[in-house]
Amino acid sequence: MANGTDWGPGSFDYNSKRIYFTSTSDRGSPITSTDGPSMGMMMMGGQLACVSCHGTNAKGGKHTMHIETMDAPDIRWSTISGDKNEKGAIVSKQHMDYGFEAFKNTVENGKNPDGEILKKDMPRWQMSDADLTDLMNYLKTQE
Repeated sequence: MANGTDWGPGSFDYNSKRIYFTSTSDRGSPITSTDGPSMGMMMMGGQLACVSCHGTNAKGGKHTMHIETMDAPDIRWSTISGDKNEKGAIVSKQHMDYGFEAFKNTVENGKNPDGEILKKDMPRWQMSDADLTDLMNYLKTQE
């Protein structure tokens, strides 16, 4: 259990889901996080992955680890690619052109398309473009 998660071979049908749940790739390419919360403290020494904060359905929510409360946003593709109200209706087409490059900038540099900087509790992830594409495609499957 080197990364705090012991899923075992064949636990995930697709690399995209493996990346979301374990921050590891079937390709063996490195996936690392920087500039986020203290990995050891927040996750008790385990490996932080998308699922750790955004949940199994990518809808996010509030959760507390130790004494810190975090409010992880909904990162389903339908949400991050358009502005929606609480009932899920698109109210603005501001991000309708949200694609791979915008997603990459958000994940790697912590910047939304409008220039807003993500909170420091969101790690900045470094991974190959192929793995990032897989992750993007996984988020597109979440409803």
